[in-house]
Amino acid sequence: MWVSRLLERLDSHVDQRLAGLWCDLALLAGERDSVAAAGLRRRVEKRARPGMWARSLEWLLLLGTPLQSVDMALTVALADKHASVRRAVSRCSRSPVLSVQLRAAGLQAAVESTRPLEERLLDIVSASVDARRNDFPRPLAAPSSTWLADHGLEGLVRGATRRAVADFAGSMDDLGLAEEEHLTATLLAGLVREFTALPAHTHLAGVAGPHLRVGHRTVTKKEERTNGADIGVVVDIRVPGQLHLRTGDLIQVKKSTALMPGRTGREDTWTIKRRQLHDLLEHSASAAYWLIRGTGDVLVVPAKFLCAVEGATACASSKQFTVGYTVIRHTAVPMEQYLPDLVVGLWLGSSSDRTLHAAQGTGRTTRPRFALTIDVVLEPMQG
Repeated sequence: MWVSRLLERLDSHVDQRLAGLWCDLALLAGERDSVAAAGLRRRVEKRARPGMWARSLEWLLLLGTPLQSVDMALTVALADKHASVRRAVSRCSRSPVLSVQLRAAGLQAAVESTRPLEERLLDIVSASVDARRNDFPRPLAAPSSTWLADHGLEGLVRGATRRAVADFAGSMDDLGLAEEEHLTATLLAGLVREFTALPAHTHLAGVAGPHLRVGHRTVTKKEERTNGADIGVVVDIRVPGQLHLRTGDLIQVKKSTALMPGRTGREDTWTIKRRQLHDLLEHSASAAYWLIRGTGDVLVVPAKFLCAVEGATACASSKQFTVGYTVIRHTAVPMEQYLPDLVVGLWLGSSSDRTLHAAQGTGRTTRPRFALTIDVVLEPMQG
């Protein structure tokens, strides 16, 4: 009621519609009840007009995150059809206020994108929703995903992976413009460092260990001529007298276009080469792509899923296609889930000679740029 009375007492020269829009936006920024917030969002959408929105944009960008990306989504939608809103975005990108300038730069990237409007709006909304989740992407597996059914072992692998990816993401300000090969080498070196630092003896259920030894090397220039993958992984699992298995798998690393020179902003897309994708799947059905986001976070997506996207969207004559965050967000899993399944889960990789040769770099056609070796040795406990 006090809001209504306040609006009624505004001076006659004040634009009543603009005042109503600002009032609803201010209320939305502070609203914690989800039902009331939904009502306010609907009122904002009804009140939003191109001219009023363009006049309000600098203030909206300054208000920022409390609006939960409503301002971003409406701006992109209005800018798609109205030049006044596009000019307002351009003006705000030159604002002396740094927070306004940076958010406007991200908006400008979304406004100028040639992708369909629906995809750009989904990117904004889904990124906003995912950022508020406690755990996303969510692990797909049961509480224990290894053949040992031991949370301690999984905890070691997950923790080491999480720290390595966090360090990698933290260095993105310095590394973001580097080539994919350098980014891959940095990420692998971080994984080796974290796994090497694991305690040598951790007693698990029925076994003493594990001893995990991780190493990687870069192939020689001579071998590079036949590269068909970025990383070949060979996992050697040994429990003397009980288990011995070698598995291999192939990984392709792609960095987001958000990390390319002149492509600053929040839009993550990755370019997938079709021939490379099919070559990976010919050698391993569980081959995966490590997709590096603009933030430095790493998402893992099955090559099979990207092949499915290709089948529905790629032109027959094109040699590559592009996927965005919206397309892969529900399929992707974090590195800390993927590596336990690869290293000690036996859910991924293959023991076939063809896959192992490719992963080791001894195959005729596919030789990875990096060879990642993981030894897992578990000694049965006596008595």
